[in-house]
Amino acid sequence: MSKIRILAAEDNSTHALKLEMLLEEMDYQLIGIYATSEEVLRNYKATKPDLVLLDIELDGGGDGIEIAAKINAERQVPIIFVSARDDVETMMRANSTDPYAYIVKPVEKGALQAAIELAIYKFAKDQEKEISAEPFVGWSEDLLVKDSFFIKSGSRLEKVHHDDILWVELTEERYCAVVTINRSYHIRASISGLADRLNPSQFVRVHRKYIANANKIDSIDEVEMTLQIGSHSLDIGKTYKGILLKRLNML
Repeated sequence: MSKIRILAAEDNSTHALKLEMLLEEMDYQLIGIYATSEEVLRNYKATKPDLVLLDIELDGGGDGIEIAAKINAERQVPIIFVSARDDVETMMRANSTDPYAYIVKPVEKGALQAAIELAIYKFAKDQEKEISAEPFVGWSEDLLVKDSFFIKSGSRLEKVHHDDILWVELTEERYCAVVTINRSYHIRASISGLADRLNPSQFVRVHRKYIANANKIDSIDEVEMTLQIGSHSLDIGKTYKGILLKRLNML
């Protein structure tokens, strides 16, 4: 599991310290807080965060709204404005960049956490719509974003990289377990739907109940029709054996 990585723009040291403390309490990974537009854009390109928090007025005459427009042109990412300004003109300018939220200072923990969780969720839904004509529905479902899953776990979203997934297992109709190196996540999704959304060069359907990460397979027993991932044994379905062996470049 990886923490959601956040980059922030804030030139007021008091607000910056409070923001750092709140993000630490919420267990997010703060990449950094920067005071100028040049620092924000340079570090954004270098670190590729999952979410950006932008103050509107920055040192050196910088403008968070202009930064948001440049970020959107570079790479789509959820942006949340955090500003002391609440006038209509500023908000209309901010809305032109399609932010995922607008928070008026002083920032409170509950409002910030809700904005971050909803921004990540809405962004994941937007990305899902681009991938498939049949998006998942509901907070309890897993959402595919590029090389990661954002999975609802308790009151927060957790980011799970595909490389950390060992296998996916159908537990009951429309419910699956995503088994990772450190833990399992139970989500509302069909195994066929997940198979369509996982990278076919990395994941292979090995049974009607299992999708395996091909990079994690340690051995295959063609007699017992099982494969081994660490200390775990998964069944191989007869109809999937040929595909599996071909994928692993075996004769």
